[in-house]
Amino acid sequence: MYLIKSKFKHLRQLYLLPLAIALVGCQTSLTDFESSNSQISRLNTQLVLNQAILEQANKQENTVWKIKADNLIYSEDKKTATLNKVVGNLWQNDKIILKISANKGEVRDNGNIIILKEQVVASDPRNQGVMESSLVEWRPQENLLLIKENLNGFHSNLEVTAREGKYFTDVESLEIEEDVVATADRPALQLKSDRLKWNIPQAKIISPGAVEIVRFDDNQTVTDRLVGDRAQFDLATNTATLENNIELISTRPNIQAASESLTWNYQQRVGKTERPIQILDRERQISLTGNKGEVNLQQQIAKLTDGVRGINQLKASELYARQLTWKIETEEVEARGNVIYEQADPQARLTGEKAVGTLGNNNIVVTGDGKKQVTSVIDN
Repeated sequence: MYLIKSKFKHLRQLYLLPLAIALVGCQTSLTDFESSNSQISRLNTQLVLNQAILEQANKQENTVWKIKADNLIYSEDKKTATLNKVVGNLWQNDKIILKISANKGEVRDNGNIIILKEQVVASDPRNQGVMESSLVEWRPQENLLLIKENLNGFHSNLEVTAREGKYFTDVESLEIEEDVVATADRPALQLKSDRLKWNIPQAKIISPGAVEIVRFDDNQTVTDRLVGDRAQFDLATNTATLENNIELISTRPNIQAASESLTWNYQQRVGKTERPIQILDRERQISLTGNKGEVNLQQQIAKLTDGVRGINQLKASELYARQLTWKIETEEVEARGNVIYEQADPQARLTGEKAVGTLGNNNIVVTGDGKKQVTSVIDN
């Protein structure tokens, strides 16, 4: 039953509507609202109430939600209530799980639909998440908040914006879509996608579609940019796991990497993969490929394993090994396991168990393990 709280006790039953509603003040004490004087008048056959409180309870007589409005006007057919200066709470197991405020509102469909307009703010005290919008449709019975325009969401170190979204109050999950942008401060990061799902208590974000991640340094200069077909983020560990058509572009050092799977720690600037990976230095025309790998951009070191091939296109040389470590800035390499080194000028082919040197100038020394001889072929 829909209940209007007023000092006119003898009028309570007269003005009951076919609604099942209960609303509470969001950040203001309800006892203050209940003790305030309410006035009832009729204007143009409309019922008008000032300082009204609307309230809905379930079959166990537990409060489901409450709303307080500075001004409430019922339509002539008594099916719609128009509200001004709205604050409200959603309850679950005798605890507030959502706080709402807005400049304007409407109560429809027996209290199952509440429209909130202009400077809408919704906050969840369980996780301290806050959402802002200009138009929201609240469905308390469905545990659903439909955010229909200009979504802004805030939580701890993360801010998200989108055209629209849905907040599921029972599981504390926010789904947003269209022009999605998420930004973080520590480290400075920007994420763009067409849609995201944010499981707030678990600090997890899922991007089921194409995603772009941009990392900035303290001077707001771009250090890294990643793209992929989909991604998952663990905000607690500052990691992103990207899948399919991944490209990593770094400005310091100036390299690119590509793979079909990559776990990226955007705070430490470390990428790891169990899938084939290619690393390319376009300026020096050096490329490395391996079946597994790790690239640490902070330390400027790449480690590739399970079959590695290094190519210097400028010097027409190639290096093969089971595993290889590349110091990106100095071009130093150390390769181990079934090493093969080939160069075109002068033409040579060396095999052994270990190779060290600099791939950029073809200064490579191949050695054995003491059991096998180094084999060299030089064609003059």
